[in-house]
Amino acid sequence: MKVFKIFPVLALILFGFTSGAQKKYVLKQNFPIGKKYDFTLISDQVINQQMSGHRTSLSQNIGTEYLFDIRNGDGQEKNIEVTYKRIFMKSKGMGNQMEMDSEDADTTKENSFRGLKDATFNMVMLPNGTLKSVTGVEQMVSTMVERMKADSLMKINIKASLSQQFNAEGMKHTLESSLKIYPDHPVKIGESWTVDTKMQLTMPVETITKYTLTEVKDNIAFLKINGTLLSKGSFQSMGNKIDTDLTGTNIGDAELDITTGLILKSHLRMELTGKMQTGGQNIDFELQGINKIVGKEQISLTGF
Repeated sequence: MKVFKIFPVLALILFGFTSGAQKKYVLKQNFPIGKKYDFTLISDQVINQQMSGHRTSLSQNIGTEYLFDIRNGDGQEKNIEVTYKRIFMKSKGMGNQMEMDSEDADTTKENSFRGLKDATFNMVMLPNGTLKSVTGVEQMVSTMVERMKADSLMKINIKASLSQQFNAEGMKHTLESSLKIYPDHPVKIGESWTVDTKMQLTMPVETITKYTLTEVKDNIAFLKINGTLLSKGSFQSMGNKIDTDLTGTNIGDAELDITTGLILKSHLRMELTGKMQTGGQNIDFELQGINKIVGKEQISLTGF
């Protein structure tokens, strides 16, 4: 009789473990209308190149702070107004040193980033992080240039240069490489899914990234990230055509708020190596970098 009493209890315990392990979680962009989020992207890179026996190195620190204002939308699409709160860059190497910050109020310095502070554009984001559209970037660039103290010819040249860095397609790739991380179906702990995006560095880089849900705790989903990078083709830089044949990896982790889908933090280590060619010259290329993302809800102080 005792044996028959014990078996049902064990069966219930085992069923409990099995049910918990099989629980599936919906991970998607689900930003509530009216909410605002601070979103920061920081990239540290070291680039080594060797051409004709001559080796050069370049270190870069690039950061952008955005404000995402969820203006309207429905369960499938969200219209988000994006405001540049700050953008900065430090670059050192190859005989040059440059530093620009949109927060720098010194108007005697050449600083195209200053015009970006408080500049805005709009994007429509789908639940899986895909950007359906990015609009207002061209107008944003025009407004930036108009704010600058420069003659007409210089403004034309500056606008042409900025338009190569800030355009709808480039912004779409840049933001999707950070935001498009969600599966297209509910997932359980231990399950993986892959996402294909394009990363906009100096050259375009295609990424195939595998995400794995490793843990869920206190309404936070913990993800392991393991991706491959590929840059194979041609691009233009400073009037020169450059052919690339580069491969690499993108490895790290991330944390998501399950309710909203907000990326709370992400840490990725990137490596990209291979050959480049320009003007008949072969270049050995190596890039190592760390990309960090931090997202948080902007708390309204109304009523205090």
